[in-house]
Amino acid sequence: MVKQMPKLSRVILRGLRRRCPQCGVGRIFSGYLTIEDACPHCQESFEGIRTDDAAPWATILLLGHILAPIVMIVIKFDISTLPLTIIMAVLALVLALGILPLMKGVFVGLNWRFNIRDGRPVLD
Repeated sequence: MVKQMPKLSRVILRGLRRRCPQCGVGRIFSGYLTIEDACPHCQESFEGIRTDDAAPWATILLLGHILAPIVMIVIKFDISTLPLTIIMAVLALVLALGILPLMKGVFVGLNWRFNIRDGRPVLD
């Protein structure tokens, strides 16, 4: 029996929810960023799936697009440098820690969808 591959958009959405790309029910992380060996619900294997620098890269890219307009708006309020720096650093840290698992979930799902294990496509 050949298993049905979900559509790419569904895999990305499941990754954003940090759910199994196959069934959409089981969690793909056992901790903050630690990938499970297999889905606890459908037993789909995640062995050899790595995201390396893709998730941090996407996080930084998205974070820059979120923070740049905020900085441009906040600068108009003429806040002194130290409080502005502290506020922006805390905001950047909180957003980065929130976005990183979402991006890692997306890239785990994409690697699973395109059957990329240990950084190389696996040809069946």
